[in-house]
Amino acid sequence: MRCSDLGRHHEGEVALRRGLEKIERELQKHPEHANAAALGAGALARLGETARAKDWASLALSLEPDDLLTQYNTACAYALLGEAEAAIDLLERAVPRVRGRLRTRSRYDSDLDSLRSHPRFQALLQRMAS
Repeated sequence: MRCSDLGRHHEGEVALRRGLEKIERELQKHPEHANAAALGAGALARLGETARAKDWASLALSLEPDDLLTQYNTACAYALLGEAEAAIDLLERAVPRVRGRLRTRSRYDSDLDSLRSHPRFQALLQRMAS
């Protein structure tokens, strides 16, 4: 659960910025770390830095277009940005490989809340359940 989910918005923003600093340091050392870029895109989206979030999402996918975690975390960033179709496209690519905790997580991940009423996302969840 995030601080913002508990109504502690300032603490949540401070934690996001601190995490983003760590991700930036990781990318300076390892610019090929696609999932770090994907996670950074999500943090930037939560902070309202839309243009940077989109740039980082694109970077993540250009580095590792077929990596499951990169796809999932980039989909979360797109969902936070209100880019439902892009988010669902990525999730649909990942579904055949989704197992275990990630399968459960996609059902409850608050990053994906903006997709919950979308018919494609509902169908995706049904496919994952079967």
